[in-house]
Amino acid sequence: MFLACLFLIAISVWFVPVLERARLPILGAIVLVTGTVFGPFFFAINGPLQISIDRLLFLGICVIAFFSLRGSTARIPKLTWSDAIVFFYTAWVLVVAKRGEAPHGTSPVGTWIFYIFFPAMMYAVIRVAKIRDLDLKRLEIGLLVFCIYLAVTGFFEARGIYSLVFPRYISNPKVWEFFGRARGPLLNPSANGILLTIGLSLAAVRFLRAERRGRMLYGFAILVMMLGIYSTLTRSVWIGGFLALAIVFWQVTPRWTKVLGLCAMVLLAGFVAAGLKDQLLRMKRDKNLSAAEAEKSVQLRPLLAIIAYEMFKDAPIAGVGLGHYHQVAIPYYSIRSYGMPLEITRGYHQHNVLLSILVNSGLVGFTAFTTLLVIWIRSGWRLSKNEQLGHLRRTFGLMIVASIAGYLIGGMFQDVTIMPMINMYLFFFAAMVVNLEQAAEVKLATTKAKRNAERRVTSINAIDDREIGVVGGPLQPLAS
Repeated sequence: MFLACLFLIAISVWFVPVLERARLPILGAIVLVTGTVFGPFFFAINGPLQISIDRLLFLGICVIAFFSLRGSTARIPKLTWSDAIVFFYTAWVLVVAKRGEAPHGTSPVGTWIFYIFFPAMMYAVIRVAKIRDLDLKRLEIGLLVFCIYLAVTGFFEARGIYSLVFPRYISNPKVWEFFGRARGPLLNPSANGILLTIGLSLAAVRFLRAERRGRMLYGFAILVMMLGIYSTLTRSVWIGGFLALAIVFWQVTPRWTKVLGLCAMVLLAGFVAAGLKDQLLRMKRDKNLSAAEAEKSVQLRPLLAIIAYEMFKDAPIAGVGLGHYHQVAIPYYSIRSYGMPLEITRGYHQHNVLLSILVNSGLVGFTAFTTLLVIWIRSGWRLSKNEQLGHLRRTFGLMIVASIAGYLIGGMFQDVTIMPMINMYLFFFAAMVVNLEQAAEVKLATTKAKRNAERRVTSINAIDDREIGVVGGPLQPLAS
């Protein structure tokens, strides 16, 4: 092993010219796919910090990004509010995570590294990248193919066709949680549904902007994604996918259609809530989970919200610290003033991403994170509405808005920040949209300056022409 490391160091000098021409967005997407399919569930070396293929690959890409700053594929960008808040949020969560004694058997700093620091580093890598239209085109194709794979695999899982499920660990019945649903390579139907929502959003945007033949292709992709989303048998994923489609089609439909669609959606939600409430609550989803147990998971959420509220009152500014939740929550299980069995929530994580962030990092961390989401949604929406940009960049802007909506809907029912890879996807796309918006602003400023310069030149030429006419005047005939 030592000799292998020395060999890699020796030959690394020869790869510097290659690294300087690397396309960082493509490499970042490769890390995301690798971490999803071949992450710690596929292969990992356990130790003080768990080592997996994707994490080693990501560290290598961070080195590539550093070398790329010397070449033509990366540059140090002008800092934005998003950049500053990402840095602050990452540092703040580390500070509050290191407070007090670490709970037995857990590592708050390790949790911070994999779920906060790595996503922030992914954000930094993509922020320094120079993004070309060709990069966006390749990313779109890769994302669609990958999400179709997730949808098809999820359908096979839900139907019990395990011989066609790859990798094999997905269909391992010994990992009993969520078994029988489309839990995907991340072994979680909510996380799998968020990724499928990204693919659904992209396919829907491309469908609206494609020609007739392309619409057939993207329409088929939409149906496949919807089949995968249904196979998760997860209510929040269904709502998130529906909301993502509504956001995409909202931008291109006329006003009367928007009003009619909104009314129909409200009526449909009312009918479903009234007529199918019991069926939805008691829906049997997991093979190893009864319908009554499924209903219990819904009843836990208000109890967890009470626990979060009580913990927030005692630590409103800085929170209890990432990784300290289960240890700090013990006294709150015995509260009797609410007349509710709070004890049954023991051992469960928070089932709401915003409540989880509020409890773990306090109002400071909560404000920073929600501000980031607002900035990213605003940037994506502005990008999608910019008529001066090409369709690839506008597509990415609208797709990111719809994807964040799916992330938030999933986060209303699960703490998605502690799901493997989900924050990596969020920060990857956030960096993409901030990068694209900044490039659009530079292009707009350059175009405006060029037009102003042309107008000044035109004005100067016009003034010169008038002065020549006044001074010289028309030629007069000589007197005889």
